[in-house]
Amino acid sequence: MKLKEMEAPAKLTMVRLALIPLFMIFIVYGFGMENAGKYTWPRIIAASLFLLACIVYVIDKRVMRGRDITKGFWGFLDVVADRLVIFSALLSICFSDYVLPNGFYENFFFWATAIIVFRELVVIGICLTEASMNVEHLFNNEPKQQKWLLWITSALQMICIVVVILEPIFFSHKIFSEFRLLSLVITILTVVSTVVSCLYSIIAYKKYITIQEN
Repeated sequence: MKLKEMEAPAKLTMVRLALIPLFMIFIVYGFGMENAGKYTWPRIIAASLFLLACIVYVIDKRVMRGRDITKGFWGFLDVVADRLVIFSALLSICFSDYVLPNGFYENFFFWATAIIVFRELVVIGICLTEASMNVEHLFNNEPKQQKWLLWITSALQMICIVVVILEPIFFSHKIFSEFRLLSLVITILTVVSTVVSCLYSIIAYKKYITIQEN
């Protein structure tokens, strides 16, 4: 692959990686910008930077698929960048002093984060092994429904992070601002989708391992 062909996707991947510490700072630290107990501006800035990373993610995927750049170093780095964006946002939320309310949802979100991180590590592990074993088109021959499952899982993870950060700003009722009903619902959906897609990835990968061994 020529350097010129790799330029655009490489730059987009670097932009995503550069955005990570920026939104992490505003998720973890309120900078004293408290507004009615909601830390409105840190939430808005953090969510905006994270959404920008998500938009770059979508553009990057289109560029890479358009140029058929899904393998090799940049293909692997693209996968890692996707996971780092999600990892960083989830872990920053867990360590933030103002994003999560104390109580049930705080504990639930922590375990949801652990499940999501495990799933993403499985995906990275598959990509690493795929590269070393030359397993081509790992998921390409699977039904479209299964491909959509992987996309839905990623979309739910991104939506979940944005909702968790912004819910108290847009909904003042106690059930939203303190109990975080909307965040709880989207987190449950995200966890379910994450578990299902993780199991699918393991099963699909095992099939190719069996082929290689034979």
